[in-house]
Amino acid sequence: MRIWIILLLALFCHASHAGLISGYITNEAGEPLPFASVYILGTTIGTASNPEGYFELELPAGEYELIFQYVGYRQHHETIILSDSPLSLNIRLETEEVSLDEVVISADAEDPAYRIIRNAIRMRKHYLKQVDNYKCEAYTKGIFRITEAPDKMFGDSLNTKSDSLIGIIYLSESESIISFEQPDKFKEEMISVMVSGDNQGFGFNFITFFMSNFYNNKIIIPVDMDKKGFISPIASNALFYYHYRLEGRYFEDDYIVNKIKVIPKRKIDPVFSGYIYIIEDSWRMHSLDMNIGKDANLRFIDSVKIAKTMVPVSDTTWMQLTQRLQFYFSVNIFGKRFAGNGIFHSQFTDYIFNNDFERRYFGNEIVKANEDANKKDSLYWEENRPIPLTAEEKRNYFKEDSIQKLHSSKEYLDSMDRKSNKIKWGAFISGYSYYRRHDSTSYSIGSPVTTLSFNTVQGLNLYLRTGFSKTFSNKDRLWINQEVSYGFSNYRWGYSLASSYRYNQNKSARLGLSGGIKPVQYNALNPISPLVNTLYTLLDGNNYMKLYEKSWIGITHSSELTNGIFLNAGLEYAGRAPLVNTTNYSWVKSSKNRFTSNDPQDPLNEGPAFSWNKSFKIYVGLRIRIFQKYMSIPEKSIIGSKYPDLVIVYIKGIPGFLGSDVDYDVLKLSIEGNQKIGAFGTMEYRGLYGTFINNREMEFMDYHHFNGNRTIFGKFGLNAFQLLDYYSHSTNKSYVEATAEHHFNGFIFNKLPLIRKAKWKAVVGFRYFTSEFKNNYFEISAGIENIFTFFRVDFVAGYDAGKNVRTGIVLGLSIND
Repeated sequence: MRIWIILLLALFCHASHAGLISGYITNEAGEPLPFASVYILGTTIGTASNPEGYFELELPAGEYELIFQYVGYRQHHETIILSDSPLSLNIRLETEEVSLDEVVISADAEDPAYRIIRNAIRMRKHYLKQVDNYKCEAYTKGIFRITEAPDKMFGDSLNTKSDSLIGIIYLSESESIISFEQPDKFKEEMISVMVSGDNQGFGFNFITFFMSNFYNNKIIIPVDMDKKGFISPIASNALFYYHYRLEGRYFEDDYIVNKIKVIPKRKIDPVFSGYIYIIEDSWRMHSLDMNIGKDANLRFIDSVKIAKTMVPVSDTTWMQLTQRLQFYFSVNIFGKRFAGNGIFHSQFTDYIFNNDFERRYFGNEIVKANEDANKKDSLYWEENRPIPLTAEEKRNYFKEDSIQKLHSSKEYLDSMDRKSNKIKWGAFISGYSYYRRHDSTSYSIGSPVTTLSFNTVQGLNLYLRTGFSKTFSNKDRLWINQEVSYGFSNYRWGYSLASSYRYNQNKSARLGLSGGIKPVQYNALNPISPLVNTLYTLLDGNNYMKLYEKSWIGITHSSELTNGIFLNAGLEYAGRAPLVNTTNYSWVKSSKNRFTSNDPQDPLNEGPAFSWNKSFKIYVGLRIRIFQKYMSIPEKSIIGSKYPDLVIVYIKGIPGFLGSDVDYDVLKLSIEGNQKIGAFGTMEYRGLYGTFINNREMEFMDYHHFNGNRTIFGKFGLNAFQLLDYYSHSTNKSYVEATAEHHFNGFIFNKLPLIRKAKWKAVVGFRYFTSEFKNNYFEISAGIENIFTFFRVDFVAGYDAGKNVRTGIVLGLSIND
């Protein structure tokens, strides 16, 4: 019945003159209550107050009973008769007075809250699945503020009278239509959005990622980068995580509402603290006010607050009216402290149930922003904005929009270029970039200092990189990078060019062209970097990098054929020439020098490793990701899939074509994915099977090379081994690789008080391969990641069949996020 009332009211709005109700909502001390709810009894038609407590609500002329509600305060009913004239209405809400007068608690008895919570847990699934589907409208306002910042950073002023970092740095409003169907189908259509200072932007106000349902066992917090999930106070296992205390109860209309304090048993668990309000007899949630503190060890976030209010939309159904997510953050950068907070407030209205959705209404597109969503003008927002702007927000819109106009002018962009394009001493170390912002063009040149390297083939090697990039008005982009190198020991120049053109963002399409002549590693994965090889060659007497000279031209193309199916194809024509060591220079004593030849198959062969040859090859790769979810805002942005990717690669070395000397066929099948295991962390895994269907004519660089490492500097990808020789297991037959890493995301170290504050995280790993199904190798590792946010240290033990166990410490960057 109430649904018809909602529809009739909405229709009546267009057929009758409307009146405006406005005023302030405060507490007993006269302090404003931000985001307090105002709605018509029995519906979700309403609004909320702004941070100053001010509200506006436009309704057709008539008589209404309005409800004013705020968590922790007594609900206020106000009957009004609205005419064409504006109505001013200031409301003072009183703190909810809860009573324990009718509750008998003996000294040795269980707190009455447990009876209520057990009943709420018993009814959890019922209320979770009570509504088969719904459709509603949602308004969201997002605000980020900086509350603390240094006056200067890297010599530049951050806080001046004319331009201060303190204050609002992000302000956005959006309207969306939300659709839901059991058990977990969700769709959001963004119909309007406004971002302060960015008239082309879409902001971050996606309800999809902010909505939470506490009838679920676990709640994913949007600002939790680890996505570990926090235990709902009425989860099926909540009694294992929480203590409860009945603070009291109060009457609201015909309901008895129980106010229950939620107390974590162990602060180190992924839990909330705060208050949950449960209705007696029906045992449904009335509202909640939950907090997550520093003990949760959220990265970059100090604390989080979630508040929700539920309202009846029928005799048996209550739905969410408001949700407020607020978070506080602080970070120290080189001893400079930054602090601030953010808030996302969402208002849900006009619920429609029992929708007859089309068969394919819910698909893989989770969020869609209409093409004109960010083109609504200020008049539109004046008429449709449900929550009035504060004076500060009005100033921010005006200021940022004015700044945007200034910053987009050619004169301003040219002035910025003149400033940033000045050559500074630091460019000698970091390189130099020249910008032309008005047409989105840039040029760059690398530093001659940081590009110096040393290896036993070239000796001292100097290479210089230059780059060019251009972004076009349709968002297509072109990159062109060149590299010139010279080896001072083998007296050979090298040159390479790589260009890439990105187009059709919805298809992730990219066309690439490369070519040149230069030394390259036998393993195309480049298992050792020039810097690391330089350190080990000069300081340790080990020349791990093995090189040959490649002259080539190649073409590549990649694109998404249809949602979740990606094609990557290319061809390459190359000449390959052997290189030999030309120097044995090192900073270690000759007696400790362990240099080997440049032949990866024979460390004692100082002659050429192979004869000069030509190669023409083609390759085709498919990545298949089933049920891939994505957003269209309006360009496609991939979210991912809960299922693993299947990757199929075929490589063909074609004999005879343009004198090609190779003849081989390779087929690779791999599966890659990750699985979240609640509070226990995330498991990443990869399995690869490869086989050379034909290996009639091929050189060593065409083999499959396992991605090894013999240094203390590791690469922590799923395709990398930490203690494996670089080339001793290379094969041109069948092979299998299997890798798994489990990131505990704080599950272990959060329980150790002295370590918890450092926010370190435990990680374990397993790596295995077999070549020709008889040569077996595996590694196990245990380590610590998130050291100073980015670094990782592992202890690794490797076992090679028939050989001793090898152990070592490996350092590197955390790359799992």
